[in-house]
Amino acid sequence: MAAFPLRWLLTLFVWTCMFGTVSAEQDLRETRCPLCDMDVIPSLNQTIKGNQAIYACEMAGHLDTLRDPASKILRGAVAVTALDVPYTNAGMACPVCGKTELKYALPWGNRGNQKIFTCSEEHAHLIAANQEAYYEGTTPSHSGEFCDHASVMFDGFQSSIGRTCVKLWFQPWVLSSGVSYALGFVGIVLLGIFLEWFGEYREGMEELFIRNYGITDTSNVLADPTYPKTAMTTLIPSTPGGIQTVTTCTLPTWCTVALTCMYMLALVVGYMIMLVAMVYDSGLFVACILGLGIGFYLFKDTEADSMNYDLY
Repeated sequence: MAAFPLRWLLTLFVWTCMFGTVSAEQDLRETRCPLCDMDVIPSLNQTIKGNQAIYACEMAGHLDTLRDPASKILRGAVAVTALDVPYTNAGMACPVCGKTELKYALPWGNRGNQKIFTCSEEHAHLIAANQEAYYEGTTPSHSGEFCDHASVMFDGFQSSIGRTCVKLWFQPWVLSSGVSYALGFVGIVLLGIFLEWFGEYREGMEELFIRNYGITDTSNVLADPTYPKTAMTTLIPSTPGGIQTVTTCTLPTWCTVALTCMYMLALVVGYMIMLVAMVYDSGLFVACILGLGIGFYLFKDTEADSMNYDLY
């Protein structure tokens, strides 16, 4: 019987230790990036004396910008009466003297909710004048691999080689090596070629459906230059009396559904290519343009009476 109380005591002790450890730290679930207000990545941080730190999101270059004093992200000192979220339960001290009685804070940027806390306004001014002097640990440098941590978007056009890896579409798809980057480049080129081919294929299928399965109906109407012209409507020149013969074509439901599905597929592929361009990786942007250009060259009928440049 004595084993049960002992087991409960051990469980309570473990939970107390766990809670004490968590409560002494900054709550990263409520911490936001000062540059974009996005959720931060715990591994992307610069530690500061006094058990403090600045955290950044996964956007490429944001941690470097925050760490660099020349960017002037750190704002002037403001008085505080209590620690707010995400520092409510954090065990911190002044980076200058180590006192735990914190009365002033230096906000990081205009967004997010991160700050550096100090015991006095004088010490806050010292940190603002030379923030690098209060950094702890060595400044993280490039690992020597193809690229480092992953990002879904760069801060302006840049290359991921030797810098930040590209996270392509899905969480596990990180182009973290030369081989994976090359495969991603080739895949995006092929995707652009496919989109151009599929656009021509879809137009051909629409014409085939109209020719083979279209149900035509002819009627005489008053001549109207604003009468809508579509792929399923043929306008015959009007007669001298102002009457024109209009032949309309209606497709069966299954043909319309098939064309709709092809249109939606083209939208998905086009949107995926747009997302790649929005990563702002220079190499992958070239892959997008190269794929669409090759596809246009191979499949677009440049000798047609009229050309449709709509990708979808």
